[in-house]
Amino acid sequence: MHRQLLHRRRGADGRGRDRLRQVRRLPRHAADARLLRARRRRAHRRRKGLGVATFLLVHGACTGGWCWEKVVPLLEAAGHKACAPDLPGLGKDQTPPANVTLADNVEKLARLLDKMEEQVILVGHSLGGITISQLAEARRRKLKALVYLCALLPTSGKCGKDMTGLEPDAMFRLSRQVSPDGKTYTFARDKLPSLFYADVSPEDRYKAMERLRPQPLSISTTPVTLTEERFGSVPRWYIECTHDNAIRINLQRTMVKMTPSKVLKLECGHSPFFSNPEELVEHLETIAAASPTRDV
Repeated sequence: MHRQLLHRRRGADGRGRDRLRQVRRLPRHAADARLLRARRRRAHRRRKGLGVATFLLVHGACTGGWCWEKVVPLLEAAGHKACAPDLPGLGKDQTPPANVTLADNVEKLARLLDKMEEQVILVGHSLGGITISQLAEARRRKLKALVYLCALLPTSGKCGKDMTGLEPDAMFRLSRQVSPDGKTYTFARDKLPSLFYADVSPEDRYKAMERLRPQPLSISTTPVTLTEERFGSVPRWYIECTHDNAIRINLQRTMVKMTPSKVLKLECGHSPFFSNPEELVEHLETIAAASPTRDV
């Protein structure tokens, strides 16, 4: 990375002359270094004649689009487009969470997809896997690929609760606290660090925990309706997170056996967008390179 600095130099006549000198500027922070490497990948892709992709990033339970805040700049620096919206009732969205349904999630994302001219790589994290599955059923023609990031990968007729039920002693289930009206849930605060942020820096962990909101319960209890002709026609990828304490690796692999997908792996916990953003982006770029526009 370079910047141009303007310097004043005295000539023989004593007058000042301006000249430009190019000075190498080294990254001061890890984030700067990651952006620099992403820009180098963009330049490499241009030299190779490789295209760019558009990513729609869907967050999981209790979080918001903010969880992708380290990933979006890296994708954009690499030349891609990325959108990380808040689902209804979460992040900065002001919809009362008790009223939110799975159909609301799908409708909001479908409106976004309908505004995009190009096909999209749809990424879902954790509980977001439920929403992206039902969205793929509704908008398969808008998608290049589905990506499940340590996410719930449902089968037709099943809901998120059914999928986590494949592992009855999962911390994800045991740590959940349902509201008195039975319409939302949160997670026991003392369990959050080990459950979601075991390998995340203290600063990122604190910032994340302070932004969590109650999760609409209906997203976990509404069965999905999926067909092979629609959902099944979209190429699927699963990114395993091998040290995940929320959706443990055995459950991840069980779901992939039930709904076969191409698999990539990260050696990390449940929140790779905080702990391993650069490695995550590299996997997303691998998927993009293997996902041409579909003729549908």
